[in-house]
Amino acid sequence: MKLTKGASQLTCPFFFGRIFLSVMQDVVAIILAAGKGTRMKSDRAKVLHEIAGAPMILYVVEAALAVVENVVVVIGHQAEGVREALESYTTLCFSVQEEQLGTGHAVMTAMPEVRAGIHDGVILCGDTPLIKPETIRGLIDHHRATRGDLTLLATTLEEPFGYGRIISDAQGDVIRIVEEADATDAEKKISVVNSGTYCVKIDFLKKFLPGLRSDNAQGEFYLTDVVERAYEAGDPASLLEVRDTLEVLGVNTREELTRAENLL
Repeated sequence: MKLTKGASQLTCPFFFGRIFLSVMQDVVAIILAAGKGTRMKSDRAKVLHEIAGAPMILYVVEAALAVVENVVVVIGHQAEGVREALESYTTLCFSVQEEQLGTGHAVMTAMPEVRAGIHDGVILCGDTPLIKPETIRGLIDHHRATRGDLTLLATTLEEPFGYGRIISDAQGDVIRIVEEADATDAEKKISVVNSGTYCVKIDFLKKFLPGLRSDNAQGEFYLTDVVERAYEAGDPASLLEVRDTLEVLGVNTREELTRAENLL
């Protein structure tokens, strides 16, 4: 499961056949992999749990490297273990999130590692091992076609419990994302949810990340709050919906880990 150096060809167990993508040099992938994953009920960091014999973080790294040249992995819980699992990927940059203060804080931690000349960032979750390179590239292409600041990868779930709900106005523009813990009963009935995967202009992140606040039920700095900032600035986030919900849903429990392995 190793990307061939100098090539834009990738073969992974869950890709049926070989894919050919041109690797983009002006986009960075930021992979959030700092969390402990308490629902796994294990001392091991969540992203180190194995699927088909490999830590799940490897699948996300492989998918990212098939699309972009620059990848920053945000590590925290068992940071050295995650580094060791990824040691053969010599082009990766790492950013250490000493305190896990939320997804917004994780991206802030990664920003110093973003190289000059990078225009856009793709933010990925380290616990989404089924995401495909084609989906990541499609998100970037859609983001650039709309010429907006922020694009969300969304999906529709019959049972959306646990996921951030996407709130839109009467015109269909995205107003904000409400996390499960902060949602009202009416908002919890919304079936269109945030996958946690984004494509965003780096300049937009630099402008709005410092203003994030932690006055919410979790006491964390939510990356999702930048969606409301985009709406207030008059440039609402664009949505790209993924039909295959399994591709973008996170692995949070042992049962979901087994399900992901069966799918692979």
